[in-house]
Amino acid sequence: MIFKEIGYFSKTQGLKGQLQLNVTADFDIKNCKALIVEMQGGQSPQFLSEFRSTKNGFVISLEEIDSIEKAKSFVGKKVLVEEKFLIEDDEDDFVGYRLIDETFGDLGIIDEVEDTGANLILNITYKGKQVLLPFSEELVIKIDDSSKTIYYKAPEGLIDMYLA
Repeated sequence: MIFKEIGYFSKTQGLKGQLQLNVTADFDIKNCKALIVEMQGGQSPQFLSEFRSTKNGFVISLEEIDSIEKAKSFVGKKVLVEEKFLIEDDEDDFVGYRLIDETFGDLGIIDEVEDTGANLILNITYKGKQVLLPFSEELVIKIDDSSKTIYYKAPEGLIDMYLA
């Protein structure tokens, strides 16, 4: 089996040994029965008993952790899951798409898409300069998957800033 890192335990939660799991990769928590925690002695499988979603991830209850004292030893530890539970990001789906801006016209092909956590950032080389543009519903006019084209309305002055 291959395990991949999905986040880390950032703090304890409550008095019954729950832990805040901050996630850095999406995974199928509903079907995942166990997490692998990197402890000093190696990898320790921990079985999930309960979870609830939070802004940064999940609050998790592990089967054998029933006190805040036991939970404290997990804080700061990396968490992994079996590779089959990872959910592929869609962010790379737009790499290779053409970006057409309402003002500037054809900006070119999207080289890379970065996920900052708050937004996806489209990375394009336009007129020999790297241009980073936020990807949000307010700025995207239309996505045409058949022609691999995104129609976009850049905030005023943003593209000019990169060309100056």
